[in-house]
Amino acid sequence: MKGSDKRIWIRRDSGLILPDGIVSSRGNSSSLTYLQVKEKALAVEDLYATSGVLLPSTCGLARLIANAKGFSDAWLVGKDETLTFKQQLHLDYFSRVADAVLPLGQIPDRARFLNDLTMGDLDILERNKSKAKDVLWEIELWSILKRQGHDANLAEPDIVVDVDGCKIGIACKKLYSERNVEKVLSQAVGQIEPSFEFGIAAINLDDRLEPDHILRQPTKDTVCAVLGNFNCAFLQRNDRHFRKYLAKGRLVSALVSTCVLADTFRERTRIHSARQWTLWTIPGLPENTERLLNTFYGGFLNYTQP
Repeated sequence: MKGSDKRIWIRRDSGLILPDGIVSSRGNSSSLTYLQVKEKALAVEDLYATSGVLLPSTCGLARLIANAKGFSDAWLVGKDETLTFKQQLHLDYFSRVADAVLPLGQIPDRARFLNDLTMGDLDILERNKSKAKDVLWEIELWSILKRQGHDANLAEPDIVVDVDGCKIGIACKKLYSERNVEKVLSQAVGQIEPSFEFGIAAINLDDRLEPDHILRQPTKDTVCAVLGNFNCAFLQRNDRHFRKYLAKGRLVSALVSTCVLADTFRERTRIHSARQWTLWTIPGLPENTERLLNTFYGGFLNYTQP
């Protein structure tokens, strides 16, 4: 499902720097067929087999794979009337998951990530906390950074990126409750070692949406606006926490992401995944830190989802 992207430019005078975003859409009228999504499912299964990692049939990832294969098979034999709307939503979501998982085949220690992905629920429509969702956020961000051309590695704290010869540590946090914002930021501060030039907290808000949430908007622009407002409202509600914890040590910025399944009912491609990035940094950073941050975040301004 070929992506369609919209870049958003917003400027703020406070700690919110360039709360910019990209809406990446994939839909059922695009060029990636149901058979191609099934091929992704088979490729993920093969990755597990060749890596010697068990993929239990009851885990969330295995259920997504089974849905992708079953959806394609039913469509090809003309039994599409048996398919449900929720199955199609899960098909689109699995394509996004597979894009994150398959690059793990490039790294020697992939087994531990593949194993963690089988630990619990992966349903984008449910709001169940799981190890699988936590690690998916790590590898999804890592795979996006790799596609942007960054020298990124899955290493402590979660991701390490080399920018102009300087190492940036990224602590990935999936937020399930806003009661935990202080705890999450405190943990992120503790993860950033002195060996890093500075650190970034990458916070995922997908599970702060309502269960079974489909964002229904007329266009991709309005989807982007809704998600951008959602991210900014989160940052504004927790501004005191960000100022408190990001003023400590080497953690200087937050990268907030929300991804949702959207129905853009006035556009040809209706059902698709949409993601919004919003950036926050503490004011008054040293010139070199500011330069490195701008170089790093420039990839998010220009990135096109495949």
